[in-house]
Amino acid sequence: MSKVKVYASNSQINVMSAREILAKAEINYHEINKMDTAYAGILGGDIEFHVAEADAEKALEALVSLK
Repeated sequence: MSKVKVYASNSQINVMSAREILAKAEINYHEINKMDTAYAGILGGDIEFHVAEADAEKALEALVSLK
């Protein structure tokens, strides 16, 4: 099963909101943290959310308020 990136952010508030939205929508997701922990907030990097291809449209609709 292939995964699709549906959201990415470097804001901890938006990341927490995305987690809550996806959980309430009962969408399984995989989170990838690309932030540089040694220089968090300085050098950038995002936390990405990936879902199954079949759930991508539902996830994008649920996350529309964060974009």
